[in-house]
Amino acid sequence: MLMGTFEHRLDSKARLVLPAKFREKLGEVVVASIGMEQCVSLYSMDEWLAFVVWLKSPSFLTNEKTRRLQRLILASAHDLPIDGAGRVLLPSVLREYALLTQDVVVNGVNDHAEVWDRGRWASYWKMGLDMLPELTGGSEEA
Repeated sequence: MLMGTFEHRLDSKARLVLPAKFREKLGEVVVASIGMEQCVSLYSMDEWLAFVVWLKSPSFLTNEKTRRLQRLILASAHDLPIDGAGRVLLPSVLREYALLTQDVVVNGVNDHAEVWDRGRWASYWKMGLDMLPELTGGSEEA
């Protein structure tokens, strides 16, 4: 399982150092694609293959919206080798989609990691915390 939040910076060549504890779970090559809410998703090859099986389910073949989602995710996907320094080179199409410039956060989200622009993540985090009672089924009134 991938979990935790780590602050990082993209270097001048758009390389990202992956957190060491993520590298051991992600393997030597990660698959990067667009993620939900305008981030970049990073999968180990095993998790990516499981995700693709889900994308190939019959519901994806019979529904236009799910076919469109499948196309967008697969068209944006790149397999990225992790270099000896623990870095991956994030393709420009993914950096542009997620509005990544330099300061980023890398979050563990169970079966994959997400890369967010640091400012956008701070806003998303605050909004999530404000919605926590609603998200957990509790009430806002104490």
